[in-house]
Amino acid sequence: MRNPAVAAAIPEFRPLDDSHDPHIVKLVQLLEPSLSVPLIQDRISAMRTQGSEFVGVFEAELLGIAAISWRMHCFSGRVAYVENVVFELHARQRGLGELLMNWLEHYAKNQGCSMITLDAYQRNTRARTFYERLGYDPRGVHFVKSL
Repeated sequence: MRNPAVAAAIPEFRPLDDSHDPHIVKLVQLLEPSLSVPLIQDRISAMRTQGSEFVGVFEAELLGIAAISWRMHCFSGRVAYVENVVFELHARQRGLGELLMNWLEHYAKNQGCSMITLDAYQRNTRARTFYERLGYDPRGVHFVKSL
């Protein structure tokens, strides 16, 4: 639920280059504290190599991030995939997540995407409620098998 004491500053959304990687690592660790810094750094680098882009939400500082990548589906055409949406603890519950998702949706549409997709853990009811409130439809089941 959005906090009515939203900051007066208007957030800025912009792509992040590798100079922001230390902050990206810090934010990703909020999502998964068990991951080591070197492992996260390697994965960020690999994601960029494979075409993922990191987007930052700024006011006076970097407050949050998301990664976006592109896929081609037989039935849907070009599709955007969003992951690693995370904000600093002090920046949560201010409506910034909704603003970031709106920005990503417009960006994806301008990149020729017909839809935007993402995953949320079944047990993460806050995230699922958030995305459903924004109009995301939980259409399928994401199957996982460890190798």
